[in-house]
Amino acid sequence: MDVPSEALAALSRATVRSRRASSVNFPITYVKRGDTTPTAARLVRSHELRLKMHMMLVMQATKAPYTLPDRPTQSLARLLNLPQDTGPRRANDAKKWLQENRLITPTLLAGDKAGLLLLHPDGSGDGWESNGARWVGVPFTLWSNAWILRLSGRAIVVLMALLELNGGSQHPDGEWMDGHRKKQYGLSDDTWTSATRELEYFGLLRTKEGFWGDDDYEIRKRKRYFVIREALATAPDWTMPDAP
Repeated sequence: MDVPSEALAALSRATVRSRRASSVNFPITYVKRGDTTPTAARLVRSHELRLKMHMMLVMQATKAPYTLPDRPTQSLARLLNLPQDTGPRRANDAKKWLQENRLITPTLLAGDKAGLLLLHPDGSGDGWESNGARWVGVPFTLWSNAWILRLSGRAIVVLMALLELNGGSQHPDGEWMDGHRKKQYGLSDDTWTSATRELEYFGLLRTKEGFWGDDDYEIRKRKRYFVIREALATAPDWTMPDAP
């Protein structure tokens, strides 16, 4: 894959301006829900561009009330590594979809400059922080090292799910994934299979099979998932072919 020099330069400027250092926090309902499809799964099902654009906007909105300048569509297209000819139209379509689905809304910033306001990912129209205190922390290196451009949308969503699964875990092999928990992430088996294969291919994930269960549950063969966060701390190898 060719190195996307213009996109990398645009992303570098955006991450520096954000002044972030460690992680970008997403409400738990972005990744996992029991009552309906989580936002991340819904976004990637509709089109991975919508997911990546929304995550780019979240990264740039750093403090309450979680606003950011409204970029021209040409700038958004460059940031997302879209083609020069069709990119602006595709970026504009994705932004309109996010507005129609109440994930962002136009607002005015100081000096009457056009801006965007993040809304809560449950689609309620509430503010970004208003519906609870549980979060999934995504390493800032997903953006600062451009993994968000290198990985597919499905790999990013599964990575977020595995970060939630392993939150607080100290086990050297990561945590088990049971069937009930897996359904809460709203992703198909095919998505899990292809995404975990991609994450392993890029050295971001280690899996280990074993037997899970006890006297109260049927003992079954399952996998442990361990996210290799150190790998996110280095830039991806752009000379590698895309994941199989």
